[in-house]
Amino acid sequence: MRLLRRILASVSAICSACAVSAVIGTGVVGAAPAHHAAKSGGVITFAEQPGSPPTYIFPLYNGANSQNSDITYLQPLMWLPLYWFGHPTSSAATINYKLSMAEPPVFSNGGKTITMKLKHWVWSTGSPVTARDLVFWMNLVMNEKTNYAGYVPGGWMTHVAGYSAKGTTTFVLTMNKTYNQTYLLYNGLATLTPLPQQAWDKTSSSSPNGTYDTTSAGAKAVYAYLNSRSKSLSTWDTTPLWQVVDGPWHLKPTTGFQVTGQVTMIPNKKYSGPNKPKVSEFEELPFTSASAEYDALRSGSVDYGYVPTTDVGALGSLKASGFKVGPWYEWGLTFIGILFNNPKYQALMSQLYIRQAMQTLINQPEYIKTILDNYGTPTYGPVPTFPKTDFLAKAETKNPYPFSLVKAKKLLTSHGWTIHAGGTDRCSKPGTGSGRCGKGIVKGAKLAVPLMYPSGFPDIDNEIQVMRSTLARAGIHLTLSEAPENTVLADGYACIGKKAATCPTSSPVLSIISSPVYTYVPIYYPDGTSLFGCGGATNGGNYCNHKVDTYLTQIESEGNAASIKTMHTYQEYVAKQLPDLWFPNAAYQISAISTKLRGVSVSAQDSTAHIYPETWTLKA
Repeated sequence: MRLLRRILASVSAICSACAVSAVIGTGVVGAAPAHHAAKSGGVITFAEQPGSPPTYIFPLYNGANSQNSDITYLQPLMWLPLYWFGHPTSSAATINYKLSMAEPPVFSNGGKTITMKLKHWVWSTGSPVTARDLVFWMNLVMNEKTNYAGYVPGGWMTHVAGYSAKGTTTFVLTMNKTYNQTYLLYNGLATLTPLPQQAWDKTSSSSPNGTYDTTSAGAKAVYAYLNSRSKSLSTWDTTPLWQVVDGPWHLKPTTGFQVTGQVTMIPNKKYSGPNKPKVSEFEELPFTSASAEYDALRSGSVDYGYVPTTDVGALGSLKASGFKVGPWYEWGLTFIGILFNNPKYQALMSQLYIRQAMQTLINQPEYIKTILDNYGTPTYGPVPTFPKTDFLAKAETKNPYPFSLVKAKKLLTSHGWTIHAGGTDRCSKPGTGSGRCGKGIVKGAKLAVPLMYPSGFPDIDNEIQVMRSTLARAGIHLTLSEAPENTVLADGYACIGKKAATCPTSSPVLSIISSPVYTYVPIYYPDGTSLFGCGGATNGGNYCNHKVDTYLTQIESEGNAASIKTMHTYQEYVAKQLPDLWFPNAAYQISAISTKLRGVSVSAQDSTAHIYPETWTLKA
């Protein structure tokens, strides 16, 4: 559950980047040395997103450190999860056993016992990766669940009955309830990450390596130490801890990381997995702005970068200068969140017909065509429409609420509203029952709702402005406000878990952060328990529908075939119930990849946002 990952850690990151930029007088933080333009020396350069340098290196991260620059561009290049999701030459968001560290899990004891056998992998020290390293991970996670972004209250971690190492290569996990096997693999086993117990089982820099993790107090002390070292960004490339890896890369000692965000990695010579690195160095470059990155891209200082949406018109010249260009889409959703427990607007937003009228006026295909320059995909429900998977119901490939001003007006007039096109509708028939405005809506009530969105995103601003104008044609008045991303995030989730009586009326009823708002990574199963379940950890709008909860319980516990069938029923129901307003996914980025860079295709970028520099080579 990677929620708003490019935003949660943005404030300190952006400020740090801006400060450095002011000192060195350039838009590129830690600009690439001149030799990179010639691409000599086997060095590949990759552009980080603007103002989003890495903030956390320890692969047991919380939500505030779950942006791409941490969990897909940095950590998995050095420490691999037990089961890998994603593909270097495909956009499929599925399990990849070829790149996984273990054989497929074996379920027994009615599905409650899961046995996982490790393949032969070694740490950079030459020691084997063992089941004890998985026990070490579990000891830390189980004692620090709330500090892990993959934890969902009441989820699979709550139902762990035990775990143990059986010999060197076999790890056994026991549950106290039976889960759907695909669900448990995608949302549970996918998060397991062997950690080098031989080197990291410490409580301080001076303490000897031990077995501290075997007690609750010891595990907490080990976590506290590793967490503190992870927060010490300036020491990442000098701390021996982070040089013990099992992935294809490690930080270049002493010069591998700058606090501005520049990362330099070199191959792990002991790497025992497939796709051994073929270049001498891999660099990730930070930028203060998309325009600064674009300047570096055009100058030849970046091999794998992106084009700002404001420069899409110049793609022809970029292609002519030796770049392949194409959109990078992620396995996620974009939506306008609805706050259901704001006491001032609760009566309005609780009415499904009002939400339906609003959704009917959001012209997703037109937004994608005219605002996103066709670099977008629609969102029609809780399962992403791209890439297509077995999880996606056929019905959800079609818009349940196609654009229609006539239908929107009819929905409102048939429920007792008097239309004031260009103005604000008023309830003329209060009360419940057929043809009435609905419970809690008084006579003369105005159909006016506030919407907050982030500043600095031209595409989102354009979409929201068009949306306001279109809704106004049906007399639905949106009061707009812009704010920095972190403010929108804080305000939009200020009432999570609160009763209406304690939710401030100033809280935004509608809010959108960025696109995609929610990505199914590192929890890959798109059941949406956290988003749409009653009391869900990321259910910021406090939507609660017990029929949805029943579906979710079935999905997580049924056999695979039955679970998929229920998943389709669930998503069709949720798509029409509108726990939020579905909005188009903009491309995560419009990638620009040098034609000299081989082993990666703009048409098959990993939808889980992983990168695979070990498979890349540079043409001489």
